[in-house]
Amino acid sequence: MRNDDFIWNLMARAIYGEASASEKQALQEYLAKNSELQQQYELLHQLLRRTESSSPALQDDYTEQVQLLLTKTESPILHQAVKKVRRRLFYYGAAAAAVLAVAYWGFTQLYTPAGRLPLQDIYKLALDAPKGARKQLLLPDGSKVWLNGGSRLFYVTDFKGRSREVKLEGEAFFDVMPAQTAGGARRPFIVHAGNIDIRVLGTAFNVKAYANDPVTTAVLYRGLISLTRHDGAKDFQPVLLYPNQKLVIPNTPIAAPVVAGSLQEAIKIESIDSTKAIAERVETAWMYNRLEFRGDDFVTLAHKMEAWYNINIHFTDERVKGLSFNGSFEKETLVQALEALKLANSFEYRIEHDEVFISSSR
Repeated sequence: MRNDDFIWNLMARAIYGEASASEKQALQEYLAKNSELQQQYELLHQLLRRTESSSPALQDDYTEQVQLLLTKTESPILHQAVKKVRRRLFYYGAAAAAVLAVAYWGFTQLYTPAGRLPLQDIYKLALDAPKGARKQLLLPDGSKVWLNGGSRLFYVTDFKGRSREVKLEGEAFFDVMPAQTAGGARRPFIVHAGNIDIRVLGTAFNVKAYANDPVTTAVLYRGLISLTRHDGAKDFQPVLLYPNQKLVIPNTPIAAPVVAGSLQEAIKIESIDSTKAIAERVETAWMYNRLEFRGDDFVTLAHKMEAWYNINIHFTDERVKGLSFNGSFEKETLVQALEALKLANSFEYRIEHDEVFISSSR
């Protein structure tokens, strides 16, 4: 692989549309061979989108954060990178330069040595999987995360304290590495998702907590997890989940009044088929590029299809929402998927760009 300066400049040229066809091809080859490089390139895109859509005041804040970063590391590579991007300020602007500097520093120092400011302390967003995409991430402690479409993962702590914490919006599969503090104590891994906190030590589990879903689900495959509410409600007792169990909890607003015991009673714990490999299970089919649905009503299935095909689905009448479906999609286009669904239940649809309108059959 070429030196760091060459790759960094290639990434910068590509993101600003300056790269030639041969340079784009070379960059894709580098990204395909190095997953860490791929993660940093994606982070560069994410940070750039944030600065371009931010107010001038927030853009100035990003520049200040880079200055803070410079005071906390002696990295000659970082200082050299900042000098390079400053020479481009007149063309790209201070915020873009700040993004490039931080992203490059993250690329050259993915695992931050002790005493230096971690990248996630500046930018909390770890990974963004847009609708229609599925992505993987290696966390600083070695834990692996798979993100489903329309999901985002944030760092909440720097992974060096007494706990390792992340915040999930959407759906993810976690394969958590056991970890200890310098004193030998085990450091829990905590996932904040929807209205719940999931506390683990070393385990593998799937969490689905999309904002528009009526429930949050957690499926455990290995280890043991404990689930509590964000607000620590006294009437909500922690729930322990064991391997091959699935928890389903209503997404009641935390601020909403809860009748004593009502939420606890609404929680369901279901057993999943332990004879099937993870790749064959409905809950984790998305990791293997399959959209599976078993007895889903049309509203539930629509939410899945929106994340899968990067579309928005609208129902023009209430009756069609109650239709139920079983099946799976893998390589089907949107039209092929809708036509297949029509074979199971009669309905009408029309597509306008990325908007789908569904109604009852006439």
